[in-house]
Amino acid sequence: MEKRTEWGQTVVHDEVLGAIASRAALAVPGVVHMTQHGLGDNLNSLVRHDVIGRGVRVTELPDGHYSVELHLVVQYGMRMAQIGRQVADQINAALKDAVGLYPDHINIHIEGVRAVGE
Repeated sequence: MEKRTEWGQTVVHDEVLGAIASRAALAVPGVVHMTQHGLGDNLNSLVRHDVIGRGVRVTELPDGHYSVELHLVVQYGMRMAQIGRQVADQINAALKDAVGLYPDHINIHIEGVRAVGE
């Protein structure tokens, strides 16, 4: 993401936005973990061992805008719609604080449900 102001230009890499979104999502009660999705995540996990950006894809849109896509596993017994709203709110707030812009779209995919202690 690139942001220009009268004082200069700031460039924030998509991985940084993904890490911020991932931490915000994991802070929501009921989110167990992020999941790998697609070949890119699978290859990335073979090369790098950090899991902070796993399950998050940030896509740059025209005019400096961006969208966020997340893949997560939630705790059994929790209301998925409520978790989705809380995750979106947390991500909006975290990214607004970090870069000064809300994402245009937040797509949340619940890939699974896990019982506590599993």
